[in-house]
Amino acid sequence: MASQATEVQALLVATLALVVSVVLTLAAMHRARRLQLLDTPERRRLHTVPTPRGGGVGPIMAILLVCALWPQALAGLAWPLAIGLLAVAAISWLDDHRSLAIRTRLWVHLVAAAIIVAAFIAAAAWPSRYSIGAGLILVVAVLASINLHNFMDGSDAHLTSQVVFVFAVLAGLAGRRDAADLGALLGACTIACAAFLPFNWPPARIFLGDVGSISFGFLIAAFSLVALQRGIIGWGGALILSSTFMIDAVATLVGRMRRTRHWHAPHRDHLYQWLRRRGWGAARVVVVYQGWNLLLVLPALVVLDRHDHAPELEFWLTVAVYGLGVCVWCAARRALWRHHRAQ
Repeated sequence: MASQATEVQALLVATLALVVSVVLTLAAMHRARRLQLLDTPERRRLHTVPTPRGGGVGPIMAILLVCALWPQALAGLAWPLAIGLLAVAAISWLDDHRSLAIRTRLWVHLVAAAIIVAAFIAAAAWPSRYSIGAGLILVVAVLASINLHNFMDGSDAHLTSQVVFVFAVLAGLAGRRDAADLGALLGACTIACAAFLPFNWPPARIFLGDVGSISFGFLIAAFSLVALQRGIIGWGGALILSSTFMIDAVATLVGRMRRTRHWHAPHRDHLYQWLRRRGWGAARVVVVYQGWNLLLVLPALVVLDRHDHAPELEFWLTVAVYGLGVCVWCAARRALWRHHRAQ
């Protein structure tokens, strides 16, 4: 009977997440058009018609509601996660309406990262001699996830598809590890994001905006910490899970730092942006990136799960996935550059 009650609760929460995500997305579309909150085409952007932004408020509010209804699944991280998510979503929502200073946004990101990391370390009860160093590394990692996923939100359905993949995999791993409550919560979050996907699918009727992309970057890091806390995934597995986007984002950033003093300026140097400029459609880009996830990332995670996250295997498999990803990224960029010069 308890199992049946849990299943009914999971179904109700998932249905509520779906409805809230769709209703708020439709409301955000109407409001953005009424207030002219539109992303207009320009050299750095890949779309061709003015498109409403800020649609990420739909799935983000749905996820907040899910976390509020099922806090026990988050291993003591429910309130820190909710507070951090509200902080980054609020500052990003304001930035979608009027441009804010980068310093202001980064301070809020830093506070949100510190809150979730401090709660994670407290719950893990690490020795104090390790806590400070590990905490600083994790705060940097959360900040990187927040901002690098934002960088990758430049093509229709690109980031949304990645978020659906990450949340769905975490939900599946939770189910395999007898964490039905966490699996149900992550499943509802997956449905909330998937409900937004038809609105964002090319040609997109609305974009996530910073309220979506920044918040999703935070959520990927936060849910990974929850999964680590519950023993659902290991450190290497968490890195592998987000490797597809992180490789493109970090490799692009490193390349720009080597080539120009203005590496932090807006640009269109990511691999997915090069592919779009060479004539690839947004849907084709989604298929390629998610194909990599399904053919490489998912099997690697299944292997780690079956071997109970063996540390040595986890280390070498993480190195292999990232090494292969960087090699493919470099080869693709070189081929695209040669094609560009030949024209």
